Amino acid sequence: MAEMKQIVELLQQQRRALMDQLAAVDRALSALGGKGAPVAAAESIDDPGAESVSDDLRPTHVKARRTQTDAHKHAISAGKRRARHARDAAKGLVREVHDDDFMPAVGRRGDDSAPRLVKRQEKK
Repeated sequence: MAEMKQIVELLQQQRRALMDQLAAVDRALSALGGKGAPVAAAESIDDPGAESVSDDLRPTHVKARRTQTDAHKHAISAGKRRARHARDAAKGLVREVHDDDFMPAVGRRGDDSAPRLVKRQEKK
């Protein structure tokens, strides 16, 4: 129970410190001629039920997060691949470059025979 009282007291002290900071900000705004709360109103903010919403508030419109299309992602990766190849070519580490449509395959497409590593069935 003693811990609970200490926690509550600590939270109240933090709240008072924050309210003092808020009052200082309001005084600075009113000194600059802004639309902040007047100094007298800033000191009466201690009551949480006394807060009022100003008429200046407008609803904000949050834009949806932009995402890239699959085609754009593919184009970016292809560009990175070409840039990597250009860097390697400048260093003298060039490898064979395949087209974007290259698909590694076990056998040729026009060939009906099985790939070399497949055991062929013997005819009896």
